[in-house]
Amino acid sequence: MNDIAGFILGEKPDSLGRPIDQFLAYNHFWLEHDHKYIQVLFPIDQGTKFNRHAPLVTPGDRAQFAHDPRLPTAHLKALDLMLEFWGLTRDGERILSLHPLSSRDHVWLKSQDHNQLRITRVIRSLTLLSNQNIAQNLANFVIEQSQGFESVSDLTRQYWQQALDA
Repeated sequence: MNDIAGFILGEKPDSLGRPIDQFLAYNHFWLEHDHKYIQVLFPIDQGTKFNRHAPLVTPGDRAQFAHDPRLPTAHLKALDLMLEFWGLTRDGERILSLHPLSSRDHVWLKSQDHNQLRITRVIRSLTLLSNQNIAQNLANFVIEQSQGFESVSDLTRQYWQQALDA
């Protein structure tokens, strides 16, 4: 089993020795202020200058997630954590808001918020790791629901759409 799959299933720690359960126990304070966990919970196929220890998704990882249904399902635990932090929830493959949309209850609706970058990463990771329908639904939701909020730029919405191209 590769490192990403082992980590997502809770069978292996990340490259710094941290188990996934440590991240899944993060409260809102840590989700907002720790800037390195997102690359571990939602690996993509491109490196980042923010966390040189972040795993990169390979074709082998993609094949493993495509052939082992436990992996995409386990990855959704991390998604559910982030959705709740962002004021959202998941009902099966549907993405919904927990509250009427506002920047007070949805940190990702704040101007130039780093959570908008995190959403891009989450969409791409879900797409790469066999949760394409949920990635599409998340992208559709944030693109549609952010219309009318000047705090979310058209460029950000383009990034969210492009993150689906894996």
